[in-house]
Order: sequence, then structure tokens, then C-alpha cells
Amino acid sequence: MESIGLISAFLASLAAPGAPQESIGDDLWEPASFRAVASSSDPGDPRTDPSLPLSIASAEPALADPGPHFSIGPAGGYLRARGSDRGTWFAGAQARLRLAKILAAEASITFHENHYEGGDVLVTQYPVQLTAMLYIIPEGPIQPYILGGVGWYYTRIDYRGAFSGTPDTTEHFFGVHLGAGAELMLAPNIGLDADVRYIFVNATNQKVINRDFNYWQISFGLNFYF
Repeated sequence: MESIGLISAFLASLAAPGAPQESIGDDLWEPASFRAVASSSDPGDPRTDPSLPLSIASAEPALADPGPHFSIGPAGGYLRARGSDRGTWFAGAQARLRLAKILAAEASITFHENHYEGGDVLVTQYPVQLTAMLYIIPEGPIQPYILGGVGWYYTRIDYRGAFSGTPDTTEHFFGVHLGAGAELMLAPNIGLDADVRYIFVNATNQKVINRDFNYWQISFGLNFYF
């Protein structure tokens, strides 16, 4: 009996430190800091959901892309003034500001020359236009719009040949324009626009008989967004 009691006491002494050792072993695989984070995590958070792949669970919420708002670039095109001898090309620069997804404002300056009366009258203009654009489809690679605006037209009129007795003049005309077009996004920060405009110029010079300076124009522009 005494030997049985000694064996029981020895086994009890071996079993007593077993619980702390098991706790120490758990701490090696699961540190207290990890248990604290796991216990405080939101069960609805996909980043802590063990059923999701690591690539999805660790993904951060995507930030909203504000998108480009201001652009500047070259502009050009072709126009034909009413009563002119022929059409002409023009060139210049433009800048656009997207005030909202559906609304933009544009400022542009261009240069062109028109000939009248068989080349005896040369009209040189520097149109400065301010234009509002309403985008019908404001998203996607192709964004159509309608437009309208006002312009200031620095105009020089040179008289030659049959009109050589008439002194040359320089005038400043006011005008309005309407039209429609579309912008094609070539890249996230580069766009190509094309539109058709009709310009109503309030010309006050009456020396060119039965002539006015109203005209159609086809415009192209390359927009570099910032």
C-alpha cells in the first residue's frame, strides 16, 4: 500500500506543471497581441473573415477617383464665311474647365483670314470665344455635348484692287455661337474633341456690299488634362 501511495504522489507531481506548460505552448503559436486583435475584430469585416481568400480579405476600400478637371491644348479647323471667295483653315489654342460631370467652360483664341470680292477684300480675324458645354453623356470613351457662347472678334479689313481707294479699317465685333460636338478620351488624361459651330458676328462695317461675317466652322482640339 505504501508503494502505491508513493507512485500516486509521483504521478500527481508530474501532472501538476502540465497546465502551465500547455499555456506556454499556446502563447508561442498565438501571441497575446494577436488574440487581442482577433477578439476585437468586427465579425462583419471582410478583412478578418477566414472564409475569404487572403487577396480579398486584405483589400483596402478603393478611393474615389476625382478625375481630370482642367485641360489645355491646340485647336484648329476649317470654316467658310458667308459670301467669301473660298473656305479657310484656322489655328489657335483652347482651355477647358469641367465644372461638373455634365458642364464645362471653354476659352479659346484662334486666327484666320477670309477673302472677298475676288481677293480685293481681305478680312483677318482673331476670335476670342467663351463657350459653355453641356455633356449629354458625361461618362465613357465618347462624350457628346451641345454648346453655346459669346465671342469678341478683333477684325482687320484690308482693301485692294477695285477697293484700293477705301482705307483699311480695324474693328472689334461681338458675336454669339451655337453648336454640338463630342470628345473622345484617348487616355485618362488626353482627349480629342470635334464640333460644328455656327458663328453670328454682329459686323457693323457696311463697305462690303451684300456681305457679312457669319460662318460655319468645324473645330478640332487636343485636350491635355491636369
